[in-house]
Amino acid sequence: MLIARNKLTNLLGAALLASFLGQPLTTLGAAADNPADLGKVIAAGKAPEGDSVAASDATDDTPNWQESTLTGDWGGARKRLYDAGVQADLMYTADYLRNNAGGLQHGGAYMGHTDLVLQFDGEKLFGWTGGSAFLQLISNTGGRVNLNYVGSLMGVDNLEAPVNRTGVFKAWLQQAFLDDRASLRLGLYPIDSEFYVTDASGVFLHPSFGMAAEVANFGSLAGPSIYPTSTYAARLRIDPDPAWYAMLAVSRGIPSERIATAGPNVSWPKGTGSMLIGEVGFSPAKAGLLRESTPAEAKDDFVPISKLAVGMWRFSPRFPQLVAVDAADEPLLATHWGAYFLAEQTVFRVPESNRDLAAFVRYGFTDGRTNTLDYSLSVGFSFRGPFAGREKDTFGIAATRAHAGPQGRAQLSDELGEPLSSAAETAVEMTYRAQLAPGVVLQPLVQRILNPGLYLPNATVAGVRLQLAL
Repeated sequence: MLIARNKLTNLLGAALLASFLGQPLTTLGAAADNPADLGKVIAAGKAPEGDSVAASDATDDTPNWQESTLTGDWGGARKRLYDAGVQADLMYTADYLRNNAGGLQHGGAYMGHTDLVLQFDGEKLFGWTGGSAFLQLISNTGGRVNLNYVGSLMGVDNLEAPVNRTGVFKAWLQQAFLDDRASLRLGLYPIDSEFYVTDASGVFLHPSFGMAAEVANFGSLAGPSIYPTSTYAARLRIDPDPAWYAMLAVSRGIPSERIATAGPNVSWPKGTGSMLIGEVGFSPAKAGLLRESTPAEAKDDFVPISKLAVGMWRFSPRFPQLVAVDAADEPLLATHWGAYFLAEQTVFRVPESNRDLAAFVRYGFTDGRTNTLDYSLSVGFSFRGPFAGREKDTFGIAATRAHAGPQGRAQLSDELGEPLSSAAETAVEMTYRAQLAPGVVLQPLVQRILNPGLYLPNATVAGVRLQLAL
């Protein structure tokens, strides 16, 4: 129901293997956060690796490459690979964004991102019941619009990273058990691939509609495993009922200095700690609480967006506070932690079609003493199929606001050498994603950034994204 039942979740053994063969190949996107997840780019060929392992269908779920890619089935080669237990997907994303007012200065830049995803079905390949593997290689090119022109605390484009990289971003093995009602993943794993995710916000380019700003904002010692740097982790997911799920993951903290270096973060030095994150979610649609909530009830293939979830995370050991010190002028220590709530729901559907309007809201907060931001709030809507005959297009408007706590503001003001003009930064984005042909998406957008960096004049960013599924 809410999320299509794909074997994507069951494809990642060689990923781990690849990370052992050579660390440097690295990164994907968004927080910068998590950019153009390959599966979200082509709606018809979506591959949500975060799907419930309980969602295995007896029906044929072979991807339709002719409808979702430029190059099709490669003369039958893709189908033969898939039948043997290997799915290969390649996508290229190119963004051009320009700051036309306010911010640091006027100007724009191109940013490119290539994804190669290999998914492996352990049972087909090796007779490994419930086993799967996933490998994602990424490559970034181009400039940095936010760093050079806007100066936003949250960023403006989910492809932008501090440095351009080529390498492994995800590489994990998965074992499903309890009749596919549970799974365990081990390997290079970014938490924003499954945690704090709303499908309704996936169309937007602003990073905070992927991983929220208050989590993506690094603490005084380290930050989470998210784009552009991943690290080793273990994730347990349980789906006791189709409408409910629970997830728990532990990963090492990413040292702040690793953000601007190449390669996944595979070492475990002292001082950076570990991150523990948990999430519990419920789908009203899957529970049958909504009218025509499932394809079976609607007598068609429409799948509504429907999720409520709460989550909590914390790091160990305790982090130095940003500015608070003791009598000996040593930083006071505090637990780096936070929690969040999210909700998304299809609120309107054009009868007997796959066209629908979905709304979302996300709110998260932190301890406010060990990182700059103490809370963020995001709201918006996306309309799938805004016009008759354009069911694969999406139109969306959303806003996000990030607030800096007292210690965060004091630190920023000290670094600037002058008072801040605001305690919060707000971004509004409007975008239209149009599928021009199988595997070809063009997406113009405009953003208005209020109080970028908490001290700069309001900025207006406009641009376009081109995505090619090959």
